[in-house]
Amino acid sequence: MTGALAAEIVVDRGPFPVSASFEIEPGGCLAILGPNGAGKSTILAALAGLAPLASGTITLNGRTLDGPGRRRVPPEGRGVALLDQRSRLFPHLTVEKNLSFGPRALGLPRSQVRTVVDEWLGRLGLADRARAKPHELSGGQQQRVAIARAFASQPSVILLDEPFASLDAESGPIVRRVLADELARTGTTAVLVTHHLADAWQWADECLVLDRGRVVEQGPPDRLTMRPRREFTALLAGFGVLRGRWSGSTLDVGGVELPGEPDGVVAGQAAVGIVAPRDVAVSAPRGCAGVLAAAVTGVSVQAGVVRLDSSAGITAELSVDAARALGGGRLPSLGDSFDFAPHGLRVVPADEWQSPDVLSKRGTDYRSVADHQDVGGTEQQHSGRRARGRGTA
Repeated sequence: MTGALAAEIVVDRGPFPVSASFEIEPGGCLAILGPNGAGKSTILAALAGLAPLASGTITLNGRTLDGPGRRRVPPEGRGVALLDQRSRLFPHLTVEKNLSFGPRALGLPRSQVRTVVDEWLGRLGLADRARAKPHELSGGQQQRVAIARAFASQPSVILLDEPFASLDAESGPIVRRVLADELARTGTTAVLVTHHLADAWQWADECLVLDRGRVVEQGPPDRLTMRPRREFTALLAGFGVLRGRWSGSTLDVGGVELPGEPDGVVAGQAAVGIVAPRDVAVSAPRGCAGVLAAAVTGVSVQAGVVRLDSSAGITAELSVDAARALGGGRLPSLGDSFDFAPHGLRVVPADEWQSPDVLSKRGTDYRSVADHQDVGGTEQQHSGRRARGRGTA
């Protein structure tokens, strides 16, 4: 089953109100990103019927679930399933009985319930664990069963609240694949809360970035990945961020003049420079102009690429061989000092970088990217699922 979801949400919950407005076409997926405590889970709670609206309306397939002058539809009557990082399986029930809960609640005949359960056990590769209790399963197996239980109830919308956060490196990809397969197979409309742009890229057509309950950035995952306009989004996408003042041709960062490409900034204005790790050169300290002398604050290696985080606030990427040559035959270590030279800085006004209204104030022509984009070191394919979002700032 699938559904068209439209929401204008204002929830008074916690230290600030949470507001967002969006539409998702049947089979589409919207990703919601933001710092901890920004209000992401509150939006899911409102959609699930667990948090009342202060104002606004939620409709699913033209049916009003919550709104002014309307009786709020309870969670069990919405056709909405919620899945978070904890499996929340019924601890006293076996795997097969957990899987049968949704179909039985739908009133399916016993023989059909049995068929549905057997199909899911086979799809999950857990037929031999049908009579196991949740505590007898691994964390990855529990989450796979939780995904199956959610889809077995045939929801029109599935809400995903960081469903991979508690999984280890081995089970995480397996659970991601199960979820991706089921979203594709069923065409279920989805709302995904995540801290990973790679997940948003794989499933979502539209992203909303929340900060203190307000939508501060929005757009398709490729735009957020390539042209972020908020510090949180830039850091999430792996960019380095430098603060300084634009001279007209360079960004002055603590007395160091760095060449950059202005994007709406004028001479003398406080500005922010954004740079991708691949555009940062690293060399032994020489005291040259146009470089930032900084210490290494983090070293990581993934797929033959070494990432060096620096005390300057930017990260560099280089090959293992180049990193060993830089470190004198070994990989650089924490505390080692080098010159970091960012190239191709995109420089934007600091006030617009902070403003939640930046998207409405400027008509920037964002560049599109190819259907495949390397996000976080892993090539993900954009799914083409359909969603439309708009923020209420």
